[in-house]
Amino acid sequence: MNSSTSLARSMVRQLIELGIEDVVLSPGSRNAPLSIAFYQAEQKGLVRLHVRIDERTAAFFALGISKATEKYVPVVCTSGTAVANHYPAVLEAYHSANKLLLLTADRPEKLRRTGSNQTTIQKNIFGEFVSHSVDTAIPIDLEHLLSGSGPVHINLQFDEPLLPEDSSDWLSGVKHKEIAKEAPKKYELQATTKRNVLIVGHDRAGFEVEEIERLASDLAAVLVVEDPLRFKTTIAHAPILLSDERVREDLAPDLAVIIGRTTLSRATNAFIKCAKRTVVIDPRAKDIDSARSADEILLSIPIVQGRIEADKPWIEKWRRYEQYAKEAIANYPEWSEGALAAQVAEDLEEDVALFISSSRPIRDVEAFAKPRADVITFANRGLAGIDGNISTAMGIATHFVETYAILGDLAFLHDVSALSNPTGDPLKIIVVDNDGGGIFSTLPQKDVEGFEKIFGTPHGLDLVKVVSGFGVSNEVVTSAKELKIALRRIYPGLHVIIAKMPDRKSNAEYLAKVLATYKESITL
Repeated sequence: MNSSTSLARSMVRQLIELGIEDVVLSPGSRNAPLSIAFYQAEQKGLVRLHVRIDERTAAFFALGISKATEKYVPVVCTSGTAVANHYPAVLEAYHSANKLLLLTADRPEKLRRTGSNQTTIQKNIFGEFVSHSVDTAIPIDLEHLLSGSGPVHINLQFDEPLLPEDSSDWLSGVKHKEIAKEAPKKYELQATTKRNVLIVGHDRAGFEVEEIERLASDLAAVLVVEDPLRFKTTIAHAPILLSDERVREDLAPDLAVIIGRTTLSRATNAFIKCAKRTVVIDPRAKDIDSARSADEILLSIPIVQGRIEADKPWIEKWRRYEQYAKEAIANYPEWSEGALAAQVAEDLEEDVALFISSSRPIRDVEAFAKPRADVITFANRGLAGIDGNISTAMGIATHFVETYAILGDLAFLHDVSALSNPTGDPLKIIVVDNDGGGIFSTLPQKDVEGFEKIFGTPHGLDLVKVVSGFGVSNEVVTSAKELKIALRRIYPGLHVIIAKMPDRKSNAEYLAKVLATYKESITL
């Protein structure tokens, strides 16, 4: 057996034994030993092999599968620029602590810096953004590399010949074994205060909903979350509720416990600063966010020590302000971006998956959606980028009976090449089409000279023609009624719903009016 075939088979066999079920592959020559080995494993029913045309979308596709399964997902590519195309997804996986395994094919070390075709310095190319980086031409033990979380890079030097020279049943007797998980360190949290609030970032720092709800109960805490579709007991419309400085001061907590990162609302972060004491709970604080500050930083959900009696008048204040916020959005235009987010969130069936893109859509869900606890939500909040969103949603869809995604039009166009390689999995993408970057119309730069060119970036494209050009089914909706009907239709695979929205300036004015109405209605 040649050395390249031996190396590839060793890697594949170990990965199967370590529980790997999904593999994402982009075509190439230098990665042929891995491609063939994984294909043979799929033929025996040992893995599911997903082929993506380009490496950037492949990495985000694998990231989506990893989010859905919470398992390591190998993404395989050839040498050269192919490897660099994984970088955006690697950064997202690093900051989200998602399990991405990069198997990059390389030329032998002797060919580096010799001018050999498609040969660059792939060793340690991802720097500190991977938990492990290995450059090897011989088989290595993989178990210790995959015992944690975050992306892992294995750069494999394949020498010619690249094709197998035997027909042995090399997968005979392969057996699956579980990777041992390191038990989290146990912490205690001393708390005797009456005014406690538990604030939860969108990705929950990887903790289960049940763990967080138990902590909220033990603290007798008011629950404020960035993802209202996973916690029915959360305060509704928190970004609106906390948008007024007087309210933030009136609700200032004795203790604010923050799980994960709060990345969506400036008002929420301003409120945290009002707390007398802050505690951060996030395992990423150990290695990734090591400069985070708080009175106390914990890496796992603690056991609460102390007897707590909630301040009932203070909790009533929260409910009163919550009602003001509900009244402020009651007259919000029925066909607007915030109303669309609320409608999609409300109309989805139980236990479906929903991917929400960064920028305005995820903020609109947080601000306008009614709390519920039965939609399985995902987002790329590690770096909150708009790249790779279609691909991530497609990866998620491979593991759910029904999947939806809400994307802004720029996020959609950023990853539009993913439509060239659709899967057969049911996925409805709702595109908020306002001809540009709507979020900028709500930010301080909205009135600067040259705004439309350098921030608004109108694309001027007919998205129906764009989507139809890829042969993907689609439809246009221009009202809440049409959207409701479109969401109910059943399609066997990928379907795009293009929601033609009012112009960006009007939407920004709607938002400003809601905040102004709320501010005017407040009685302290």
